[in-house]
Amino acid sequence: MPIRGGLPPRNPRFVGREGLLADVRGLLGNGPVVLLPSADHQLGGTGRTQLAVEYAYRYAETYDLVWWIPAEQTAGMRAALVGLAQELRLPEARDINRTLGAVRDALSRGEPYRNWLVVFENANRPEDIKPYLPSGAGHVLVTSRNPRWTTEVAQAVPVPVFDRTDSVDFLRRRSPDLSAVDAERLAERLGDVPMALDEAAAVRSAAGWSVDDYLRRYDERAAELAFPTPIRVAWGLAADGLAETSPAAFELLELSAFLASAPVSWELLWAARGLASPELARTVRIERRLKAAMRLIGRYGLADLDPPGGSLVVHPLVRGMLGQQLSSERHAVLLRTVRAMLAAADPGDPDNPTHWPRYAEIVPHLVHSDVLGGDAEEIRHLVINCVRYLYAGGDYDSSRDLATQAVARWRDSLGETDEQTLLASFHLANALRAVGRTADARALNAQTLRSQREVLGGDDEQTLATANSVGADLRMQGHFGQARQLDADNLVRYRRLFGESFPTALRCANNLAADLRLLGDFRGARALDEQVLRHRQMIFVDGHPETLSSRAGLAFDLYGLGDYPAAAELLAAAGHFDTLGPDHPMALWAGRFAAMAARRSGRPDAGALATTNAELYRQKFGDLNVETLGAMVSLAHCARDAGDLDEAHRLLERAVARYHAVLGDEHPFTLAAGADLAGVVRATGRYAEARTIDQEALGGLRRSVGADHPFTLSCANGLAADLVALGEGQPAREIALDTLTRSRSVRGGDHPDTLACAFNVALDAGDDQSAEAAIEELQKVYGEGHPLLARARSGVRLETEIEPPPL
Repeated sequence: MPIRGGLPPRNPRFVGREGLLADVRGLLGNGPVVLLPSADHQLGGTGRTQLAVEYAYRYAETYDLVWWIPAEQTAGMRAALVGLAQELRLPEARDINRTLGAVRDALSRGEPYRNWLVVFENANRPEDIKPYLPSGAGHVLVTSRNPRWTTEVAQAVPVPVFDRTDSVDFLRRRSPDLSAVDAERLAERLGDVPMALDEAAAVRSAAGWSVDDYLRRYDERAAELAFPTPIRVAWGLAADGLAETSPAAFELLELSAFLASAPVSWELLWAARGLASPELARTVRIERRLKAAMRLIGRYGLADLDPPGGSLVVHPLVRGMLGQQLSSERHAVLLRTVRAMLAAADPGDPDNPTHWPRYAEIVPHLVHSDVLGGDAEEIRHLVINCVRYLYAGGDYDSSRDLATQAVARWRDSLGETDEQTLLASFHLANALRAVGRTADARALNAQTLRSQREVLGGDDEQTLATANSVGADLRMQGHFGQARQLDADNLVRYRRLFGESFPTALRCANNLAADLRLLGDFRGARALDEQVLRHRQMIFVDGHPETLSSRAGLAFDLYGLGDYPAAAELLAAAGHFDTLGPDHPMALWAGRFAAMAARRSGRPDAGALATTNAELYRQKFGDLNVETLGAMVSLAHCARDAGDLDEAHRLLERAVARYHAVLGDEHPFTLAAGADLAGVVRATGRYAEARTIDQEALGGLRRSVGADHPFTLSCANGLAADLVALGEGQPAREIALDTLTRSRSVRGGDHPDTLACAFNVALDAGDDQSAEAAIEELQKVYGEGHPLLARARSGVRLETEIEPPPL
C-alpha cells in the first residue's frame, strides 16, 4: 500500500470517465497535467476534483507515495507541503521556503520514493505552485478553474460533462429504483452536468420528490431566472429544499459564502453559538444539533462531509451562488457573524504549538471573510495573532504578506498611530527581518517605536516589545553598544512594571546578556545569564526552549572567559537539548558551542562535531544566515587545527564573502572573519597578504568595537605575527606588548588568550624563561598533552582565533 496524505475519501458513486482516466495516465509520463473545465462550462461543475480523486485511488498501487495538496490558498498549500516534508524525513528549516524547496528537490531526485503522485487541488494561480512543482520519475496532477496554464508548466486536459450513458448510470447508482427512462429524462434536462446531476439526485433522495415533481419544480425555477443553467437551477432547488426542511441548516450554509473551500469543522462553527440569529443559535449551541445540521446540508448535496461528519467542504460554485442571492442587508449581517465567529474561535497565544491546528483551520478563511475590514478590535486582534502564528511556524512569507495587508488597510481606516496599526507594523518588521529585508525592518521598527512612545508611552508593553526588536536590529547592524544601552533601559522598565521574573522581562535580560557577549564583556554576560537561568528554571518546566537558551548563552560566556571544560560540562549536563530535535535553534547553538569547547580542549572529535553542526545549520537556515556563517567559521578552525589549511581557507574565504553580503563590509563579524582568514593565509607562508588583510580588519575593528574588544586583540595578535615573519621586529613588538597589556586588563592574566599573547611576546624577545613560564601556565589551563603546548615548545607563535557569538 502506498503512503497517503490528505487524500479525500473515494467516491463510491463514481462512474465512467474511462477514456479520460487513460488519457491522464498516459500524459502524466510526459510531465504535469492540469484538469480544467471544458470551454462551455468554464465556471466548473464538470467533476475535475472527483476525476483526480478517482485517479489517485485507481492507480495508487503503482505509486510509493500519494499526497493531496489543497492549493486554493498559499498558506494551506505550504502547510500540506510541510506535512510532506515530515513524511520524507526532511529537516524542517526555520524558513519554510527552504523546507518547501527541499521537498521539491527530494521528489525530483526520487529520494526516498521514486514513484510518487502529488495532486494540487484548486490551483487557480499557476505562478503560486510553479516554484514547488517537482520533476523526476513521479507524477504531478493539478485541478484548476484558470485556463491560463501554459504548456511549459502543465499539459491541459479539459474535463467535459458526462456522456448520456454515464449520466444515466450515475443517477441510477444514486437511486437504484430509478428507471432508465426517468434517468434519461433527468439527464437531458440537466445537460449531463455532473454537479447538477449530483444535486438533483441528492435533493430527490432527501426531500422524497418524484421525477415528475422534480422536473416540474426545475422548469418553474428555470423560468424565474434570467440566465438559467443546469447547475444554477439544480442548486436553487437543493437550497430551497434545505431551507424548507431546516431554516437553521440553511442559515448555517449561508455562512459558508464567506468562508473558503477549506474544511470547516464543527468546532469552528460552534464558535458562532452566541453570535447567530436565535433560530441558528439554538442549533449551533448544542453539538449534537450542529452535527445533525451539517449532515443535512450534505444530504441535500450542498457540501461534502468527511467520513466522521466533523467537517464540511462547500464547493466554490455553491459559495458563489449563495453570495449572489443575498440582499445587501443580509450580506452585511452574515459577514459580521462570520468575522465574529472566527474571532471567537481564536485560541490566543499563537506562539504555543498546541494552538497551531486551530490557527491552521482559521487562516484559510481570512481572505473570504475580509477580516481585515472588520471594525471590531477582537477581529483585528485575530489578524495579528494569525500573523504571529504564521511567523512562529516558519512561514515568514505568508506572515509578511498578511501583515503588509493589515498595515496598509488599517493605516487608511484607523490611522498610522492607531494601537493595532502599530502592533501590526511591529510584526511586519519581524517578518521582513526574517525574509532578509533587514534594512526595511530596521526603518519600520524605528518609525513604529517613535510612534508608540508618543502615543502609548515608553512603559507600554507593546512599546517595550518594539524596543526589544529595535535592539535586534542594532545588533544586526553591528551597533552593539547602542543595543546594550537600549536593552538596559528596557530591562529597567520591564522589571519596574512586571517584576524580574516576568517572562518578557527575562527575555529582555537575555537580550542584554547577548549585547554584553558581543561587546566582549563575558563576566557581565555570565552574571546576567546565571540570574536569568535561575528564574527560568523556577517558572518553566525542564527542557523549555527559553531555559535551554539561557544554558547555551551561559556556555558561551564560560567559553569567552576561557573556561572550556566548564562550558563543555554545562552543555553535556543540560542533556535536554536532544529533546528539542537536532535542528532546533537551541540545539544548534549547543552543538556549535560544544564543538568549539571540544576544539579548545584538544579533543579529537571536535572536527566531526563541527561538521555535523555546520551541515545542520545550512539545512535549517541556509547558506546566507549569520548563524550558519558562525558555524562555518568554527568548522574552519577545526580544519586548520587538523592541518587541512586548504579546507580552512576555502571555508573562511566563503564566510568572509557571505558576511560582506549579509552584514556589510564594516560589521565586526565580517572584519573578525577576515582576521581569521588572515591566520590561515599566514600559516601558508603568505605573510604580506596576511598583513594586508589584518591591517584592514584591525582598523575596522578599532573603529567599530574599540581597541580593547577581544576581536580587536585577536586581530592585533595576528598582525604582530605577520610583521615578525616579514622581519619588521620593532613594530611587531610594540603591537604585541600593547595587545598583552590590554588583554590582561580586559580578559585577565590567566585567560588562555592572554597567556598566548604573553608567550608570543617572550618568544619575540628571545626571553626563554618568560616563555617557559607562560607554557607552564598554559599547561594548567589546557592540561598536559594538549596540541597547543607542543606547538609552543617547538617555538611556534600561538594564534588566538575569533569565534563570533550568536547575534
